[in-house]
Amino acid sequence: MQIRKTFWIFLAIVLASFSIAWYAGRYSNFPESRLVFYRLAVLATLLILVSFFWTFIATRKIAVKRRQRVLRLPVGNLFEERFDVVNQSKLWRLWVEIEDLSALPGNSGSKVLSQISPRQDRFYVSRTLLIKRGAYNLSPTLLRSGDPFGMFLSEKQFESDKTLVVLPYFESVEVIKQQSGLFIGGETVRQKSLDATSIAAGVRDYQPGDPLNRIHWRSSAKRNRFMVKEFEQDPQGDVWILLDAFGKSHYGVDLELENPTADSIWAWRDQDQFRLPARTFEYAISICATLANYYTKTEKAVGLACADSRMIVLASEKGERQFGKIMDTLAFLEGEGNMSLDGLIESMSSQITRGSTVYLVTAGSFPKNQIGVEILLRKRLNPVMISLDAISFGAEESDVPVIPMSGTMPFQSVVIQYGDSISEKLRTIFL
Repeated sequence: MQIRKTFWIFLAIVLASFSIAWYAGRYSNFPESRLVFYRLAVLATLLILVSFFWTFIATRKIAVKRRQRVLRLPVGNLFEERFDVVNQSKLWRLWVEIEDLSALPGNSGSKVLSQISPRQDRFYVSRTLLIKRGAYNLSPTLLRSGDPFGMFLSEKQFESDKTLVVLPYFESVEVIKQQSGLFIGGETVRQKSLDATSIAAGVRDYQPGDPLNRIHWRSSAKRNRFMVKEFEQDPQGDVWILLDAFGKSHYGVDLELENPTADSIWAWRDQDQFRLPARTFEYAISICATLANYYTKTEKAVGLACADSRMIVLASEKGERQFGKIMDTLAFLEGEGNMSLDGLIESMSSQITRGSTVYLVTAGSFPKNQIGVEILLRKRLNPVMISLDAISFGAEESDVPVIPMSGTMPFQSVVIQYGDSISEKLRTIFL
């Protein structure tokens, strides 16, 4: 229980009243006047005692519960959370204050409720615009209440084991146009595939554990035993995303964490007007997430590699599960790596299947990464460079990405500036 300034004012009134009453009874010509001051002192004392007891029971038998519909949302979305305040006692609650102490940027769960009836449940909905990637524990929640005169303050804390994971921002790309006859990867890969593809290479004897949908019934009927189909890898090759997390390559201003209108009707307007912060690494993360979203929906095998504070490699796979793994990985990257993009390419080039497409997402210029690009070309891979214009993000140095003309270099490239639509820029790669 906390003692507030008003308590000391009332205590001063009590002491002053007793002192004046004693003085009036001993030295005053009207000794009967001391009764007034005695009554004032007794009244102030009773108010202190009543306020103390009121505050003592103010937070007892009252609970706060937090309910969420989803705990995984991308940046730029609204996170809705319901706060239930349950009064389990038979007494009125004049006022209670709920304070959200979670580390979620811009959280708007704090509120003051008044006149809570006995056995009554009250609730309110909090809406927070998500502006920063990462994981946030949705606790603690502090319940605070006190007496009507503001002498004392009682607090009660509630913990929760629920965690909100804020995923990277990504945009939806309807289609990435390709030139007539151009295949991403460009050549057939004569290697066996564990996944079913459109290229059937032959049949073999059934082995325990083989899926039943791969049984080739015509061959099984001819040979009087179960035969299953074998597949080759997709002739279009896999898609690999190499993210440059070298700390010295990125630029940007500090992320603005203020969100004053998150718990109002204008939160929906803020969602529509959301823009990524002026940081090249945040744009790079969103580009990777957008590419992963597009290619997993088109049934392509997607892999991710990044040399952040530690080396991270996600082998190429298909499906929504792979997209979820990529998003979870991107959500916690910090862009403080010590390995350049050339070093990342050199360490990963031997692990990427020949004929695959390799997206290089970086804030550096082509001359800085020329060695890595040449390594990919020599290994018969198809590099695509996506560079971020550092000047548009507030960089003072004249280190603008220099992108060669498409007619002089045998790979696609695009420059993205601050404020550009990521989806529109990616659509222009193969136009």
